[in-house]
Amino acid sequence: MKKTSLLFFLLAFAGFAAGLVHLFHLRFESGDNYPPYSSLRADPLGTKALFESLEPLVETRRHVRSLAKLSDGRDTTLLWLGAEPHSLRFAPEDFQRIETFVRSGGRVVISLVPVQDSPRGNRFATGPPVTKRPLRMTTNAPPLRPGEEFADSQTISIRDRWNLAIDHASLTRTPVGKMIPELAALRADGESRLLPKSIPVHTAAHFANSDSNWRTLYARVAGTNSYPVLIERTMGRGRIVMCADSFHFSNEALRSEREPGLLSWLVGSSREVVFDETHLGVSHEPGVAALAREYRLGGIFIALLMLAGLFIWRNSASFMPPYDEQLALERGELVEGKDSTSGFINLLKRNIPPGDLMKVCLEQWNTHGANARKPSAAKLDAMQKLIDAENAVEPRERNPVQMYRSFCEILKRRT
Repeated sequence: MKKTSLLFFLLAFAGFAAGLVHLFHLRFESGDNYPPYSSLRADPLGTKALFESLEPLVETRRHVRSLAKLSDGRDTTLLWLGAEPHSLRFAPEDFQRIETFVRSGGRVVISLVPVQDSPRGNRFATGPPVTKRPLRMTTNAPPLRPGEEFADSQTISIRDRWNLAIDHASLTRTPVGKMIPELAALRADGESRLLPKSIPVHTAAHFANSDSNWRTLYARVAGTNSYPVLIERTMGRGRIVMCADSFHFSNEALRSEREPGLLSWLVGSSREVVFDETHLGVSHEPGVAALAREYRLGGIFIALLMLAGLFIWRNSASFMPPYDEQLALERGELVEGKDSTSGFINLLKRNIPPGDLMKVCLEQWNTHGANARKPSAAKLDAMQKLIDAENAVEPRERNPVQMYRSFCEILKRRT
């Protein structure tokens, strides 16, 4: 019974693990864990179909690093898709990098997330929002747009940098409340023949208060009002294109409402197309392993690993025959932990009785040390008297330490 229960548990665990792996595989295959309009997302809200459609035609890549890593813009189109209107704020140095990219011949296409109504303020707020907008020197500063009241004072919006505002005009609703896409007509004369005469618009956002540098290509009309939804401007040798609707780039649009002429015009004649992912929160910060792969340092890591293995091998196994002392130590014949002085003292304690210690020391001194500097006759007589007195005492009562000190005092005398 125990074996059967264990087997059943293992089978159940294996089935659970296989189902979990399959679920993660489906999740990452569809890419719905990525933000909308990401080129890594394969469901209707992603732009993976556009990315894979462009791969056979031009060089296509994803930009997952900061704007500081943005390369030269010559013959390159940067697609900035699915941007939130209130997030179109950059630090001054980032604006400078984008403009440098455009002036060098690049093409920047920025599209906004489709919205169906104009954003509303917080109805439960007790007072006016605290703004962090930089102070202006003029008294007729335009009012803050929704979302700008929480903006960082260290950043600048496209409204201030490029003289372009984003406004909203609600779309028509069906009796059940569903939004109806409206058509935006081509307003630019003499433009490319690839552009369709009209395109559907699935957003309430449009561009307003733009200066003469911006040219309107498509605009939807509601009564006597015209709402630009696709505009562009020239900057240096490149162009900046602003699109109020990101729907035309999505997988859903390429399946059911594709506009190949519009997409071809938006991409332009560039040889390289870059899909920016950083503004969607998808970024890549390479670590040590990634940098090692990038600079092909794998061989160095392998060599260091082999060197560490050889070091461990050398310290764990000896290639030389053992020394005699090592063999004696292994057999227990050699005792460690004492120096030569301790060994000499132990030898004296074992072989010379305490009563004969001064006699042996005196004999060794007379043999080796006395010839170098022979003491006077008076000192020798005094030392002999001490020896005779010590010999008269019984061996157990003799004090060799005191007798040694007496010898030292006699030898220190000057006479």
